[in-house]
Amino acid sequence: MLKFRKLLILQSFICMLAACTAGSYKRSADEESYQAIAEKADLVPGVSKQVVIDEDKLVDLSGLAVNSDSFDFLDNEADSEIDAHIVSLNNALDLAFQHSKDFQTQKERLYLEALALTFDRYRYVPTFSAAGAGDYRWDAQDKFVQDMQALTGIENIKTSESTFSNTNLTNIFTRFLTGDICEFCTGSLIGSFTQPLLRDFGSDIETEALLQAERDLLYRLRDFTRFRKNFAVRVASDYYSVLLNRETARNYYAGLLATNLSLEREQAFQAEGLTTLLQVGRLEQSSLQADLRWTSSITRYKRSLDNFKILIGLNADDNIMLDDEEMVLITETGMDSPDISLEQATEMAIQTRLDLYTWLDRVQDGARRIEVAANALSPALDLSLVASVPNSTTQNLGELDFENTVYTTGLDLELPLDTKLERNNYRRSLIDYDAATRDYLLALDEIKLDVLDTWRRMNEARRSYDISVTSVEINERRVEEAELRAELGLGDIQDTVDSQNDLTAAQTELVSSLIEHNIAKLEFWRDVGLLYVDDNGQWEEGIDEPR
Repeated sequence: MLKFRKLLILQSFICMLAACTAGSYKRSADEESYQAIAEKADLVPGVSKQVVIDEDKLVDLSGLAVNSDSFDFLDNEADSEIDAHIVSLNNALDLAFQHSKDFQTQKERLYLEALALTFDRYRYVPTFSAAGAGDYRWDAQDKFVQDMQALTGIENIKTSESTFSNTNLTNIFTRFLTGDICEFCTGSLIGSFTQPLLRDFGSDIETEALLQAERDLLYRLRDFTRFRKNFAVRVASDYYSVLLNRETARNYYAGLLATNLSLEREQAFQAEGLTTLLQVGRLEQSSLQADLRWTSSITRYKRSLDNFKILIGLNADDNIMLDDEEMVLITETGMDSPDISLEQATEMAIQTRLDLYTWLDRVQDGARRIEVAANALSPALDLSLVASVPNSTTQNLGELDFENTVYTTGLDLELPLDTKLERNNYRRSLIDYDAATRDYLLALDEIKLDVLDTWRRMNEARRSYDISVTSVEINERRVEEAELRAELGLGDIQDTVDSQNDLTAAQTELVSSLIEHNIAKLEFWRDVGLLYVDDNGQWEEGIDEPR
């Protein structure tokens, strides 16, 4: 029974050792993967210095200011933002870069690419493995066996007392230019070396898989850097869109109040016989339409706010509101545009866009694959060298007779008689190369169009802003005149309705053009390749390098 307890203790120790080893494997994988990413970081301008996939799931909003106001323009949700944490744009970017699920997925993809590279590198270095086994068997006189016989009622339990163990140590060397390895066998020693002379000749052919894996990590790192810029712009764009929806709800509420005020006045006039029921009906219909627009705008605002919470990694039930001061900052910034010509911007985009470099590198990958596929069509001619040491004639176990070592050399020739697969692979590599070239040219045109599109949108937003400023001024005068004429009993109901609706629309368009210009400017700097994003999502834009 004592031996059985010792065995249980040994098994428990082995399980604990395995658990500890699993943790060390994770640390080892992280160390190699992060090191592989760091090695490529110098090749990617603007790359993040902190790519850690162990995400921080705890979201802490305690450091943010808390709202205590109620907002009538939110109707039955007027009190919904009391005690809500006020999130500025910088707060939102910081939260998104820490907790966003999309951002976490991109980090994991980058890590997995690096992890795959560690295995490709591993295949080209010496590796060692070891295995061991052990067992124990009891004889019939052992107390544990006697206890088991008494418990089970089985008298003839075949046992023997013995212990044995088996240990195997393997040494494997994978070489770039050899097709065999040295083998250590019981009682003999055989060493072989094979050098391809035609097919598979050269380190470029043998290391193609490793080279492509190295380049794939570089591509993924570029993609991740590009994603960070896109993601920062997306968070800012959605942030401003939520503010726009909030401002729209506020404007529609103000328009509804103005319409209802006119309606009350006209209803009073109608009671005194100073206006007709038809005219009052027009205002009533306008009030209903304004109410519907206001209600819909509240729904759009709340929906966009909920979606924004998910985007930056918050929970659906987190109570937040965005900072209205951001609208003030946009207004103060005005319609300033980048001090750069369209031609300069296009040229810079071609020089700085990381995704364009990746498309060009893929063309080079295609060219290398053509060479590899063409090489596979060659005959196989291998030079072989073999050294064999026989067993010693003595009785000493494991002793080798080096004096009678046998050396052999030869040439192995294999003619390419069945090359259907190789032929198809070669033809496919030619097509893939042409496709990669077209993809590069297409990407080049798309980058030019991206820059041109954002340039046009900035111009459109500036023009829209100028028009909206004038439109607001005109409709404010129209509303004043319509109100004055209505108070004197000389007004036209349709003028009152139209002027108020036009004023509300112009005020909303004014805010929209400000936000659209700001978003287009961010996207312009991103598409030109001159938007720099730090590890917290904060950005710097412009021609100068970030400090």
